[in-house]
Amino acid sequence: MWRSIFDPQNGFFQTIDLIFNLAALSLLWVALCIPVVTAGPATTALYYTLVKCIRKGEPYPFRNFLECLKSNFKVSFLTGLVCLVAGQLVLGGLYVVYQMALAGNRAAMSLLLVYALVTLVLLGVLGYVFPVISRFSQGVWGALGLALRLALGHLPSTLGLGVVLLAAGLVSVRYLVPLMILPALAGLAASLLLERIFRPYTIPEEGLPEDPAERPWYLR
Repeated sequence: MWRSIFDPQNGFFQTIDLIFNLAALSLLWVALCIPVVTAGPATTALYYTLVKCIRKGEPYPFRNFLECLKSNFKVSFLTGLVCLVAGQLVLGGLYVVYQMALAGNRAAMSLLLVYALVTLVLLGVLGYVFPVISRFSQGVWGALGLALRLALGHLPSTLGLGVVLLAAGLVSVRYLVPLMILPALAGLAASLLLERIFRPYTIPEEGLPEDPAERPWYLR
């Protein structure tokens, strides 16, 4: 009995290990995002680690996080800078339209709804960018172009991804405590939408080995 209670493979200890890993990865992501300009590399590494180690059960999550951070740093850093500039322009335009709507401009009120929907779609497109970098060998513009093509080709998933990121962002801005685990949970939720989209692009031309153990981790 005691052996089964203290067995590290039982459900209780596996749940504790999962919660610890999710919290530790979330806090590591938050720490790396403090300079803001490093949010791209941090997000790339977080998504990669969540899918590989949490969903697919590969070992050494923190080693994988650091390896992905290092190998994709340049592309994800530069891509993050592009996204920051684009995000500032989009949010600036949204703020201007919002202020006009508050002032009673009826045309601005209608435009605000359209602008908000477009912003949600763009947020969804952003949700593809760093996962694409984590999975595919692309330069900055290649990653942005592929993310845009995938997003436009799967609009329902893109809208769903935008909702996930918006909800996570709003909760994080309002409350600090969820930041202890929310980034990892949002990444896992995003992966449920993204991994089925990525899968057809990662299957080799010769097909998959019959033995699942011989397949790459992302195709298991």
